[in-house]
Amino acid sequence: MAQILKESVRERISTAAEARFAEQGFDNATIDAIARDAGVAAGTVYKYFSNKQALFSSIVTEEFVAELSRLTRERIAAFARPEGMETGQDTAAGASGELLSFLARNRLKAVILLGWGQWTKYADFVPDYIRDMEAQALAQAGRQFPQLEQARTFRFMVRRILEESVRGMVAILREFEDEADIRRAFAAAARCRMAGINALVAWALAEGE
Repeated sequence: MAQILKESVRERISTAAEARFAEQGFDNATIDAIARDAGVAAGTVYKYFSNKQALFSSIVTEEFVAELSRLTRERIAAFARPEGMETGQDTAAGASGELLSFLARNRLKAVILLGWGQWTKYADFVPDYIRDMEAQALAQAGRQFPQLEQARTFRFMVRRILEESVRGMVAILREFEDEADIRRAFAAAARCRMAGINALVAWALAEGE
């Protein structure tokens, strides 16, 4: 007799796995722990998913990764303005608002990808994500401050600020569940980040960097 699989059970397993992957990462999350959280036997998990990788791929999908990449590119492009960035720029509108809504709706998926992705098939995602932002930031600085030489120290510090911004994104999404709280935290982080970049530019101009 063909086995009848229940969508409600599949959803419980997926929800438990998503929470475990977000908390512990792919390698450390076990099928036994996921099954326990879902209230099913470990053998039941394998009736729905052939292995842990299949379970992971059903949660962090190619479509999710592609959409996050698209929204991030649009957000970066929206920030590239001839007059430069403002520390108080609105993060709730336009491309920034779309990205924040997407992150809030997919909070744990984003934590898995941005916080634990280096141990999955998406190991290159965060480095590529940071390189894209770095290229935009340096190009914007070059347009706004053509006298800025962008020496090694300056480029290194820009990269460090952006690396910290990604870690900050993960921390915010781990800490807050409500979208309004997430938006407020991202707005505060964006203001601090842009103040840091502006201070770095001022230092580099003074130092002849």
